[in-house]
Amino acid sequence: MTSHVRTGNITLVKKMNKQLVLKLIRDQHPISRADIAKTTGLNKATVSALVDELIAEHFVHESGIGVSTGGRRPLMLRFNADAGSLVGVELGVNYLYAVLTNLNAEIIWEQRRSFRPEEGQEAIVSEMIELIEAAIRRAPATPYGVMGIGIGVPGVVHTESGTVIFAPNLRWDDVALASALQKRWPQYPVIVENEAKLAALGEKWFGAGKEFAHFVYISAGIGIGAGVVLHHQLYRGVNGLAGEIGHHTIDLNGARCNCGNIGCWEMYASEKYIKRRLAEEGRTEWLDDRFSIAAMALAAENDAQLARILEETGRYLGIGLLQVIYAYNPEAVIIGGPLAQAGDFVLDAARKEVRERILVKKESEPYMIASELKEKSCAIGAAASVLEAVVLPPEFEPAL
Repeated sequence: MTSHVRTGNITLVKKMNKQLVLKLIRDQHPISRADIAKTTGLNKATVSALVDELIAEHFVHESGIGVSTGGRRPLMLRFNADAGSLVGVELGVNYLYAVLTNLNAEIIWEQRRSFRPEEGQEAIVSEMIELIEAAIRRAPATPYGVMGIGIGVPGVVHTESGTVIFAPNLRWDDVALASALQKRWPQYPVIVENEAKLAALGEKWFGAGKEFAHFVYISAGIGIGAGVVLHHQLYRGVNGLAGEIGHHTIDLNGARCNCGNIGCWEMYASEKYIKRRLAEEGRTEWLDDRFSIAAMALAAENDAQLARILEETGRYLGIGLLQVIYAYNPEAVIIGGPLAQAGDFVLDAARKEVRERILVKKESEPYMIASELKEKSCAIGAAASVLEAVVLPPEFEPAL
């Protein structure tokens, strides 16, 4: 660094270096101080000082002696996943799912509750508060206790204020969710974000996205949303609209969507389409309490009509994915949400559609894979959003 760097910047650089060291220990533990210095390019004295601080702060602990490469055998370092707990909540269109995890997103406690959207916003928020209370009560004794609460919502969210601007499938408009929860728990950071964005974050930290710098996570269930990760960072757009791809039009004269528009992609590559097609084909027995995409996929092994409906849905998924691939050119597309439970019926049809229609063959075709975290991806991503905000920020804006 040049000698004219201001003191304020020196503090920032130290903070950045400390986060770099902590992230390296988390990702590659057990690791020695010498290997940290070698990997980061920081000098040994700096690494040693930063590690000592992290040990004092309970985020790192020494875990025995490593193998000598000449000289003294090194003390090995590990990330302390039990330094604190994280609460993650997914607000679905008709359910709430909450987890309490350690700092490695290992689930300590979880609970799922169903509701009907017509119960209304107040009742749903009360139910959410009860679930969060239950999670907090079960938090084990740790140096930092509960470190924050993350909430995933199926709609457009203003990230900074945590306001749900528009959630058509819940019929919510301008709901100040973060501020309502912050009043209840002023001692904890509260993060509210779109569910697909948080699911992408969950996959980035702990799932199928770990090995990719650029990927798009598609949440396909009652609706469709996306979380876009570029250069390892979650991309939100100017005001949180990035990823609202379920509402791009694929049929000008198509079905009317809950958002008010006609022919939205989510009317064709979602549970809504499957249910519409089941009704058209007279398969009404599948529209009662038996309906689930996983059960339908199982039955489709020996039922050509059900298989055809799932494959049609997969084709529509592939047609919409082309727009996503052209927009972001990702290394991978990760399919999550209930539609992913249809497995190869949907995924193979989507892959085939992309392969046949894509402009440049082979080189530009991304991996298309199922979510690793499955139905837990949003709640784990919500917990990861707290981890990222409080313990391991992904990047710092340098002071000018």
